[in-house]
Amino acid sequence: MKYIHKVGTAAGTFPPFLVRADEIVLTSVTMMHINPGDRLVLRMDVGWEKPIHWDTGEMEFRIRKDTPDGPVIYWNLETCFERAYSMETVTDVGVAPIQHYYLTVRSSESRGIITGPYSLQGSVFPVE
Repeated sequence: MKYIHKVGTAAGTFPPFLVRADEIVLTSVTMMHINPGDRLVLRMDVGWEKPIHWDTGEMEFRIRKDTPDGPVIYWNLETCFERAYSMETVTDVGVAPIQHYYLTVRSSESRGIITGPYSLQGSVFPVE
């Protein structure tokens, strides 16, 4: 591994907040020291729960490349009955010396509350 960088926040360090239909950036990570063809591994972690007035919660997760509204390299819709901890690992390929990634969320019917922790971690592995 050449490089690892993690950005996020712990549960209890912010007031939980309702996610609405508009996509918002939870966090971002900038990865550096990249050579063309390097393997970039992104790991997202998000703790969340359903609002009390819904039977189930629902949350859309995206990882976007380059800008907060850039190309989507990962998308998933998850549901929960009470609380959830969503984790995923996504791989990309290096093309520039510095690359930016954004973890975004949305809930079309406001059926998710971010409780934390949440983070986005990026690791750079050299071309083999």
